[in-house]
Amino acid sequence: MQKKYLAVKEYLLEQINSGAYQPDEPIPPEREMAAMLGVNRMTLRRAVEELMYEGLLIRKKGSGTFLTKGKVSKQELITAAGGQEGASIKIISCKKCTEGNYGYKALQLDPQERKPYWRIRRVRYMDMVPYAYEDIYMNTDFFETIDSSFYNLGLQQIVKTKTEIEDIDLIAQVEALLCLHNTAVLLNVRIDSPILQIKSTFESKGKVMMFCRSYHPGDSYSYSSMKHRI
Repeated sequence: MQKKYLAVKEYLLEQINSGAYQPDEPIPPEREMAAMLGVNRMTLRRAVEELMYEGLLIRKKGSGTFLTKGKVSKQELITAAGGQEGASIKIISCKKCTEGNYGYKALQLDPQERKPYWRIRRVRYMDMVPYAYEDIYMNTDFFETIDSSFYNLGLQQIVKTKTEIEDIDLIAQVEALLCLHNTAVLLNVRIDSPILQIKSTFESKGKVMMFCRSYHPGDSYSYSSMKHRI
């Protein structure tokens, strides 16, 4: 039986694809939509948050939730990376690291052990316009080696096709930030312009397989989080 939030998500996608929602107008309020669909607000919120994570919806504090303007969804771009016209990726760096505390913290590893981990930095483009900057950390317990076949894969594609693990949880946190200099250069936006940061943690049985912090041009002013099985 299909989970309720997936049915709600499909309904929202139908509304988006049919043109029922316009970028300049908020979608119906949570309470109203939940009552109309016969679900609780938590179920509705999960469906909305997934569409926010995929780049189709954006929540503005005090104004409501809106359809994003002319943007390719995160999910669509990952699919397009394998060959869809207009989609491309630039690899900034790919290396095995034993320094810096951020990677150890993100992967929940002991920094005293100095166990190596992989780090990939890349920029995604659609029609030559920067769409996202991704900073990816990978646990060598799950990814012993990395080669160029990883470069064009989306995050979920990596954990699904490069490991034999079936039970994987994704925890995503979304937050609005002001863009710092290095990220501004990569995304071709102004310093201190609003961007969206998405932190994605992929876990299996409580152990972190991969972590990614990605940055997207945008003007969201709120944050949300979600966890689900992929």
